Amino acid sequence: MYKAFRSDSSFNFFVFFFIFFAQDVLFVLQAIGIPGWGFSGWISALVVLKTNTAVAVLMLLVALFFTGIAVLGIVMLKRIHSLYRNTGASFQKAQQEFAAGVFSNPAVRTAAANAAAGAAENAFRGP
Repeated sequence: MYKAFRSDSSFNFFVFFFIFFAQDVLFVLQAIGIPGWGFSGWISALVVLKTNTAVAVLMLLVALFFTGIAVLGIVMLKRIHSLYRNTGASFQKAQQEFAAGVFSNPAVRTAAANAAAGAAENAFRGP
């Protein structure tokens, strides 16, 4: 996020939003705690409550913390998105920055030229 603000780059903002959104989805899944998925959330804690109360209390505490992290993550995502919108950035600007960055990269241009040359050679080569 610092890099996105420092360089005023819409593309860097989109990379941040994608990664942070995926992280928030994981926080929500961890807070839910679907049994068998390896998460210690609300459902898993309530299932364990029937067998071991002490472990269930610890799991409920963990579920509470995961819920707090998920809520704070969503709030932060919304706040950063509003800051992003206030900078005048847009999805179109991010696309333009990505295209300019990709096409100005010599390694990408060389790889694209080699791929095009290989495709043309294979198209003209007989079976």
